[in-house]
Amino acid sequence: MKKLWSLLCILSLLISPALAATESPEDAESADQPPAETVPSERAGKEPYVVPGAAYTVQAKSAMLIEMGTNQILFEQNADQQVYPASLTKVMTCMLTLEHGNLTDTITVSETALQGLSEAGSTAGLQAGEQLTLEELLYCMMLSSANEACNIAGEYVAGSVDGFVDMMNERAAELGCTGTHFNNPHGLHDENHYTTARDLSLIVREALKNETFRTITSTVTHEVPATNLSEARSLSTTNLLITPSSRYYYEPARGVKTGFTSPAGLCLISTASNGRMELLSVLCGANYIFTETGEQENQNFTETKALFEYGFANFSYTKVLTTLYPITQVKVLASGGPEYSLLAPDHELIALLPADYEEKDIVQEISLNSPQGVEAPITQGQVLGHVKVSYQDHMLGESDLVAITDIPRSAITVQTEETKTFLAVNWWKILFFCLLGFVLLYATLVAINRLRARRHRAARAARRKKVIDLPDDHWGGDDWSGDDLL
Repeated sequence: MKKLWSLLCILSLLISPALAATESPEDAESADQPPAETVPSERAGKEPYVVPGAAYTVQAKSAMLIEMGTNQILFEQNADQQVYPASLTKVMTCMLTLEHGNLTDTITVSETALQGLSEAGSTAGLQAGEQLTLEELLYCMMLSSANEACNIAGEYVAGSVDGFVDMMNERAAELGCTGTHFNNPHGLHDENHYTTARDLSLIVREALKNETFRTITSTVTHEVPATNLSEARSLSTTNLLITPSSRYYYEPARGVKTGFTSPAGLCLISTASNGRMELLSVLCGANYIFTETGEQENQNFTETKALFEYGFANFSYTKVLTTLYPITQVKVLASGGPEYSLLAPDHELIALLPADYEEKDIVQEISLNSPQGVEAPITQGQVLGHVKVSYQDHMLGESDLVAITDIPRSAITVQTEETKTFLAVNWWKILFFCLLGFVLLYATLVAINRLRARRHRAARAARRKKVIDLPDDHWGGDDWSGDDLL
């Protein structure tokens, strides 16, 4: 029994390492899990890129240039300085009216909507009691910059002009405007009616999400059908950048709104597209000057055009990540092929950058799921890492990193693991058969020993009997005497 117990102890020592090396399914799964996805960084409101060369300026109190695809600020000048918006106010008025109104509704002009307006202000000549659709009212508001149309829309949406102004301020706060306070819906000068170029950019970007807003503000001419009190009206936009007959015409430009009061100066919000980028310009507080020929030049148009040309010339979309080229590698453990797996982005990343950027300034922050190495086999497209790309501390984007080829597991490793797995699963069977074999062997040895002992005893007995049965003459007969042996 002592020998049997010793054998059991030895077998348990041999089987224990196999059990300890066996990984539970939960452990194996958690070891290969990629890190949790990170939420993409907010792209809006970035500081402008640093562009080499002389600092660029515009002839205006404040200005911003923004690329609409990324919301990347390309240029800003006194963007947070408080300014008077003049008729740029109508961007908010039009947007709110579109959000709360129905374009086919028929509106009747009230007496109160025509009160308190400057006789020198912009107008479409709308009369008390006149009826027109909301859509036609908005054309009057945004093309002719009709101040009365703003009061009419305010009463339609909120029931009163004052109630509508409250809605304007609430909506501005919702959009993140921190330097804006509206005191009327049209923009006629008021000391308590002000904003900033940055806030205006937030408002107009929201408004441009509405296709009707884009259509109205990009229209050059429009005819308002005859009403109950007026013949048909022909309207023309005040934005000369989009007017082909104007000397300020700039073909890439679209919309949005002009503004002017003496305290506000010349103002303009406009967009422009060259087929690759859409730019948004916000310009407040420009002047008009006289050229050597005595011709007046409105700098809100010339400076806005210069801003667009600056943006198109100095910035472009560039491919900063491609799926065609690996950017890092990871060690493969128990590989039956290459020792390292090459990793490439799982999708292309195209980002807006200065046209003369230097490649060394593109920063790739690479993280591997298992920096110490990844167990084979590896399959093509398997996610093994992540990369974030930035430029001048601007987050450009990110991508998973995937293996570009399959890598099999080593055959020796596979056989070893299969053996370990077999031992781990079938250890009790092995132990049982070992014990059974030991018992059978022990029983066989005992039986053999007993048989040998029995034969040995039988042989001794036979020899003894043979001695006893020998005839007397074998011992020398009667002549033998025991004394002879002495």
